[in-house]
Amino acid sequence: MDTAKIRVIFEYEFRRGTNAAETARNINAAFGEESTNERTVRFWFKRFRDGNFDLKNEPRGRPPTQVNNDELREIVEADPSQTAQELAAWFNVTLPTILTHLRQINKIKKYEKWVPHDLTDLQKETRVETCVALLTRYRNEGILDRIVTCDEKWMITGKEKCNG
Repeated sequence: MDTAKIRVIFEYEFRRGTNAAETARNINAAFGEESTNERTVRFWFKRFRDGNFDLKNEPRGRPPTQVNNDELREIVEADPSQTAQELAAWFNVTLPTILTHLRQINKIKKYEKWVPHDLTDLQKETRVETCVALLTRYRNEGILDRIVTCDEKWMITGKEKCNG
């Protein structure tokens, strides 16, 4: 059964004055064993006693990020020769965190500089032209039929003396 519906039943039973153990037994009898357990009911009853009748989960997860990607982009573009360690120190975060944010803004390290990971339009066009030219040669000339490959294997020749 949906947890949101079970939580409504928790609140109903709490308002009726039913204890947690009895509530858990009643829900499991009506909706099947392991629908809930007494510990879960106690948790929700404590929230209700504290005045919190919000049936949604508390927000959880990762803490908000300390790195502003726009600011990171500006710093990297102003001086692309900075190391990831320097950037991590600048933002006061760990190295994996700064590397994650650099990936998010599509920056990779090449030739000791942070450069955009995306290809330029000229690079994309050149790659397409090369592929089209190779496909055309394959169709027209059968270029792959003219490639010879072989494998080397060194062999000992001659008569060998065997002791036997």
